[in-house]
Amino acid sequence: MNRYISNVPGGKGSNMNAGTSEECPWYDFTPLHQYKMLPGDKILLERGSCWDQQLTLIDSGDKAHLGCAVDAYGSGPLPKIIRNGDPLERCIYMYNPSYWRIANVEVGCAGVGILVYYDTPDHEGLRFDNILVHDCYGIFTRDMPDSPARAQAVADRIFLSAGILITAAPLTLAPEQCICKNIRFDNIEGMHNGDSIALDQYDGDINGGYETLAEADAQARGEYAFQDVILNHLYLHDDDGPNPGGIPDSLRLFRTSGLTLLNSWIDACCGRFTSSGTAEVILVGVNDARFVNNAFTRTPDTGSVDQCAIDFEAYNSQVKLQNNYFGGNAGPGVEFLDIHGAKAWSKDNEIMGCAFESNGWSTHGGQAGSGGIHHYGDDIATGVIRDNLVHEPGKPLYHGKFVHFTLANNLLASQPMYNAPDGFAGVQGQKGWRYQVRMQEDKWTDLPYYDSAKKIWRMSADDALAWVSAFEQFAAQADWAVARAWQAPAAGKVAIRSRLLKTYAGGSKVPTQITLNGRAIWGPQACSAKEREGSEANLDNLAVQAGDMLRFEVGGPAGWIIDAVSWAPTIAYIG
Repeated sequence: MNRYISNVPGGKGSNMNAGTSEECPWYDFTPLHQYKMLPGDKILLERGSCWDQQLTLIDSGDKAHLGCAVDAYGSGPLPKIIRNGDPLERCIYMYNPSYWRIANVEVGCAGVGILVYYDTPDHEGLRFDNILVHDCYGIFTRDMPDSPARAQAVADRIFLSAGILITAAPLTLAPEQCICKNIRFDNIEGMHNGDSIALDQYDGDINGGYETLAEADAQARGEYAFQDVILNHLYLHDDDGPNPGGIPDSLRLFRTSGLTLLNSWIDACCGRFTSSGTAEVILVGVNDARFVNNAFTRTPDTGSVDQCAIDFEAYNSQVKLQNNYFGGNAGPGVEFLDIHGAKAWSKDNEIMGCAFESNGWSTHGGQAGSGGIHHYGDDIATGVIRDNLVHEPGKPLYHGKFVHFTLANNLLASQPMYNAPDGFAGVQGQKGWRYQVRMQEDKWTDLPYYDSAKKIWRMSADDALAWVSAFEQFAAQADWAVARAWQAPAAGKVAIRSRLLKTYAGGSKVPTQITLNGRAIWGPQACSAKEREGSEANLDNLAVQAGDMLRFEVGGPAGWIIDAVSWAPTIAYIG
């Protein structure tokens, strides 16, 4: 059953209503909290409403009924749950949930915006779609004095404030167990938080703490709390709330296996001094992960150490950074830390096809002098660093020892690079980039309309059949194609680094290729949703003349309206 809630000024909301239709909605969450939700039930919040009240969800859906949901109805701005800025407060509290979707809502001004708490294992099926989380701060239990807010944070297993936090009580897991699997985040914006998103079981404490990952009998327990996690279309920026003890990170990933981050931008985060250091993304106990086609930019100088984009802190394995852009960070783009002793392994990680530009402009402590990739501490970490592009004037790509790494074909750019997301704009031709369409056998033409709200180029304001965004391309019809095009400003030799893959599972195979002045130089090759690693499309020593046009082409027919290809190339003049 659907339950409708509205407190739009002058609207129809009343707690005396039945709450079963748009015509008779409840006014707030009080009657809902007396009602047991059943699988398939939805809580629908009217757009334009705003509550200062915790929404508590203690029931779960099931797979057969597609779960329970919180969603919006009506027209206008997102419904809001905005608290008073007290770290004791939560906006949405979920207890042992399975098969839930939280969508189309704004939360903020609390210790945690959306808190998901588990004290039992073997849950699955969480969805967070189109959510704005902001101004969630006030908790850092390591540095907080004794207070009701700290006591409640410890009870709720909150180590750090976050816009969205998934946490858990101490649990001893069997080898085949996890706490929750099949977790999806899509179209999440976070700002002015401690963390914007955190998957953290109170600083990684399951099975007695994350140190157990290094013990000889670690395989006798389930060590990964969360499995099969996809984070897509994140925009996390300006996390600078006045958090006690500072802001060590913006995306906090602990004890997670089978993770993918794509089509996301993390920018200008960690805006508070933290004695233990800062990183836009911290990885602890992450296994089998892929970060592909993302941008990590502008970590500020707060006087902290690290100040990097991604921190491989400890116990990480088979983490792949593929074709991401690291630009303008005060510290290094990526760092590997071997500072927790010989047991704190970091193994078989890869950095490939990424672009590093203008990082390390204000480094401190052991990171001083670093640029693109930094290693610090003992010589334990292992991995591969290959086929990256680097423009770090006066800074090295590798800083520190990389004794157990394979380093291959990492190329220096002779001038600032041309990265597609970094250069994406609402003006055709900026930084050489154009956004084009070809219909039937016609010539390529520029897409005429820029949707500033959705940040995509398309045919018209109400057309969704062909579009190009900062990270993706889409063509719906078989005889159409779209292209992200780059016009060479000068003669020379360039290198291309790119990887293309379907954003979502399912959908049709679509033709893709790279052309130079209409001539295929890579492909044609079908892009299939079954190929989750995608396809590398790298080229070296490609001769271009001023005015030459490189196109990254995606054809139709896409199978459904969001069946886009993720493709975020970087082009660099070499030599």
